[in-house]
Amino acid sequence: MRKPSENIVVIYDSAMACKAVGAALAGYFRFREIPLAEYVTGGLPEATLSIICANMGTSETAEQVKKATKICSGETLFVLPTHNSDAITQLRQHTKADYLLLPLDDEEFREATKVALNRPVEKAWSILDPTKQKALKSAVVSFEKCFDQVANGKPIPLDDITSSCQDIREAAALGGLDDWIDALDNHHDYSFRHSMFVCGSLSYFAHAMGIRGAELDRLTLGGLLHDIGKCRVPLEILDKPGKLDAREWDVIKLHPVHSKEILTRENDLGTDIVAMAAYHHEKLDGTGYPDGLSGAQINDHIRLTAIADVYSALIDKRAYKGSMSSEAALDIMTTLKDELDMDLVREFRSFTLDKG
Repeated sequence: MRKPSENIVVIYDSAMACKAVGAALAGYFRFREIPLAEYVTGGLPEATLSIICANMGTSETAEQVKKATKICSGETLFVLPTHNSDAITQLRQHTKADYLLLPLDDEEFREATKVALNRPVEKAWSILDPTKQKALKSAVVSFEKCFDQVANGKPIPLDDITSSCQDIREAAALGGLDDWIDALDNHHDYSFRHSMFVCGSLSYFAHAMGIRGAELDRLTLGGLLHDIGKCRVPLEILDKPGKLDAREWDVIKLHPVHSKEILTRENDLGTDIVAMAAYHHEKLDGTGYPDGLSGAQINDHIRLTAIADVYSALIDKRAYKGSMSSEAALDIMTTLKDELDMDLVREFRSFTLDKG
């Protein structure tokens, strides 16, 4: 359920390519379509990403494309209607931007779009403290590798993941959870963004509470891996831009079960980390899932993960809801007395509103 973009313009002289691009983007991103001839006349708003759909077969079109690439101030992505070595050679004479060919693989194209949109977000991390910058950059690489490998039946790349968690703990030692959240807020990979919100909230909060050593290690690693089971959820459900229907909701509710199966196979992971992933949707009154645990069956690590998960879900922007302020999210959380540990919620509220 990735956040839709308002900053994509589809520039076309190939109606066939434009139609294919529109079909792939519809429902996942908001975009505007503009004819190439109109675009190169200028006076159009800037966009984070320009997707240029053009047949480079004529010198006139090639010249217009060249002009368009000079106008584009953001990222560019090309879709060519056919494989034509001359056209590709012409394209490479004035841009190194990525290109795809028809027929499009919709999933591959959306992934390329997401990567292009995330590029300026990740570049903006350069203004952060070097320790936080390092943590974010290592996390995005290790998380993507982890998600892909586990989805393909391979083991978790624990060396990469634990190294990223070390970077995150060092960032948390500096304080400033707001900086962490703000740096991730516009990232277009929802699974990554949510996991980093949860992991960061846990690590920063735990550090502020004075938790150190092996327990802080477990909380950070558990936060990073808490939703790993979502790699087994079909993309049409995981990436659905609107609310889930009853059938889809039943599928998504299986992700903690998948997480438990995946993490239990890893001999180097402790039971606390497995439990954080398996049970962070359990509620104190027993109405949660997947096992309906209640009260003392839910340990402090799970309770902390549940708080971080709910907080992340509330403050995050989604296709079907706007963002919510930290204070408004925390106000809602204080009403969930049958679900969350109120003592920990009060501590988390104090930490968060004090700009921990």
